[in-house]
Amino acid sequence: MLALAILILLATACDSDDHQTEPARPACAPDASSLFLASKLDDDDGDGNPYDEPSINDEDDDIADHCWVEDASGTFHLFFHTESRLTPSRIDHYTTRDFQSLSYVGVALDVVPGTWDADGLWAPHVIVYDGTYYMFYTGIQGRGAAAVQRTGVATSADLRHWTRLPINRCAGTAGDGCVYECDEPWTTFAEGGEYDRQCRDPFVIWDEQNGRWLMFNTSKSLNDAGVVTVAEAPNVTDWSGAGYIDATRRLAGGTVAQETGGQCENAFLVNTRGRYYLLFTDWQDEEDDFTVSNPRTVAQYATSPTLEVDAAGSANWVYRGYLPDPGVNAIEIIDPRAPEIPKLMSQSVASEKSGVIQQLRRTLRMKCVTFGENETIETQPFGLLAEPQAPVVGPR
Repeated sequence: MLALAILILLATACDSDDHQTEPARPACAPDASSLFLASKLDDDDGDGNPYDEPSINDEDDDIADHCWVEDASGTFHLFFHTESRLTPSRIDHYTTRDFQSLSYVGVALDVVPGTWDADGLWAPHVIVYDGTYYMFYTGIQGRGAAAVQRTGVATSADLRHWTRLPINRCAGTAGDGCVYECDEPWTTFAEGGEYDRQCRDPFVIWDEQNGRWLMFNTSKSLNDAGVVTVAEAPNVTDWSGAGYIDATRRLAGGTVAQETGGQCENAFLVNTRGRYYLLFTDWQDEEDDFTVSNPRTVAQYATSPTLEVDAAGSANWVYRGYLPDPGVNAIEIIDPRAPEIPKLMSQSVASEKSGVIQQLRRTLRMKCVTFGENETIETQPFGLLAEPQAPVVGPR
């Protein structure tokens, strides 16, 4: 009887295993509920109530300017700058393997008092070069209209421990890691007026055709509008101005949204279908909401067949118009190595024009992205065929 009971139990267990279903995997589908990724909840003002953020408006770790990098194991690392109003912003580190949740790792890089980046760290961008990870970021010195923005670099062997490069290429400043300031003939950096010394949101890419590194930053152009300015280097530390891209700034007689707005930022490049796509956002521009068909959005883009840039505005870069989703900015593209994960777009949800209601902090909405014929960009939800993870009143 004992033997019979054991056989019955084993059979039951096997039958149970046979009928177990695998967890649902996110997919691209118009009726999917987009995945939303949120940071941990902080109580930065120490009042014992982490839920009073709406009265403070970014007490928490909003995920705004961010970047992704995939390690050899298939883990995706997310870096972004925090937005505390009481202390200088730092760069935090999270990980995920499936884009369904984030795990907090810790502070990747913090300010150092008395240095060129003592008043804040912004907009990280990570590349891998000769087996070492390089994090480019914006360092802030000073506050308000007189603040100076410059580009710094830190390195890591494992994405978890970061050290500023022991160099300083920024004359008259103290501290390690400063490699570039946007002091070029086509910017206002040297003028020193209010908000003139802008140099932020670095994006670094290898230009195979010309055997050089290129760094795309946001600066202030001579017509007082924001512009994407580009530096070049034979390595990742010795940068000099290469040119700027007219297609990213406000221009009288320009195309569509080029005649309005005036503060482009958050440059991101992707090479696909024989074209380079330069994505950027102009937060000063007008924007429709999710109820409008083919909406006007602050997220826009330009394209070029090459990475050429010059000091006359780089005519090879052509303004193309809007990305399809309103109410978001700080766009990033993720191209996973695993074939079962599609090419993704992470969007920092910035307003209810997106159709998403956020009670606390800014989250990332994940979408699938397609680069189509005629240099078009389309998105659709990346998520589960289930109930929404966040209150959604518009498109998912």
